[in-house]
Amino acid sequence: MAGAQERTEKPTGKRLAEARRKGNVPKSQELTALAVLWAGWLAASFQMAKLPEQFRALLDRLWTEGFAPWKSGLVGNALAVSVFQAFLLMAAPAVMAALVTAIAVNFVQLKGFLIAPKALEPKFSKLNPLNGLKRFAQVRFFAETAKSFVKIVIVGVVLYTVFQSEQESLAALVHMDLSAIGRETGRIVFRFVWKAGAFLLVLAVLDFAYQRWQYIKDLMMTKQEVKEEHKQSEGNPQIKSRIRSIQRTLARQRMMAKVPKATVVVTNPTHYAVALFYKEGLQAPKVVAKGMNLIAQNIIRIAREHRVPVVQNPPLARALYRQVKLDQVIPETLYRAVAKVLAYVYQQRRSKP
Repeated sequence: MAGAQERTEKPTGKRLAEARRKGNVPKSQELTALAVLWAGWLAASFQMAKLPEQFRALLDRLWTEGFAPWKSGLVGNALAVSVFQAFLLMAAPAVMAALVTAIAVNFVQLKGFLIAPKALEPKFSKLNPLNGLKRFAQVRFFAETAKSFVKIVIVGVVLYTVFQSEQESLAALVHMDLSAIGRETGRIVFRFVWKAGAFLLVLAVLDFAYQRWQYIKDLMMTKQEVKEEHKQSEGNPQIKSRIRSIQRTLARQRMMAKVPKATVVVTNPTHYAVALFYKEGLQAPKVVAKGMNLIAQNIIRIAREHRVPVVQNPPLARALYRQVKLDQVIPETLYRAVAKVLAYVYQQRRSKP
């Protein structure tokens, strides 16, 4: 009994789909953060050459127009807007690159866009302090703590090594102009970002693999849950049997409704009954109803009530029952035998086919 409660089975497709609808999907925040950092820094690097000119132009405008307009109405407002626009123009490439990269990385990790309203629903269980204490004892908490510690160590070590090797360059910054300071600072920061990013990339890949492993582990199922889901997906056998029974009954009723319009009923005389319909323009007579035993007797009874000719021909009745499906025309091998029956019927009616 205890073994049946162990979560040893992989999650089914239905379980994974339900988790996705709730917004529960594997995603590495480390991978997203690293990609955003690199994208933003690359965009800022391309923008770095233009930043001194843009900043100098902003300072020139402030210097020439003076700071007095801040005290007077619309002119001060216009100057504030222009300053804001200047800073926005300088930061826009890095911000846009980071935003697009974040969307792209999440799109890849989530395997498409995901809108999960259930994930936004408030859960009062999260406010329970006992649940919060339980989370501290989970493996995920220790993994996140270890990951944060490793990141701090990596960044600290890389930062220390970069600054140690760039001491002379940092000391020379005091003798450089603004443009040179920007370029040299950008070079040093780029070196730090590149080195730290290389180590953090390994950590992000490992974190992504861990998140997927933890995701599958959290959704593992017991054998009983798999059986219940399989039963639900296929339906209750009793209900399915009842539905098939109803379908057969309705099909039989539709078949019996065609007997009064039949041209002739060929019988065995009681074990088989096949109702044929034929009129001018049809390729060949077709079977509109057939049955054995009780169904055959009902076909014969309905035919006689509606004055449909009933002809006894055991070999033909058995051949029609076995070879021809409902609403299908008879095969060529039975043309001659059926033609004789129809000729007899038309002769009895004193009518021509």
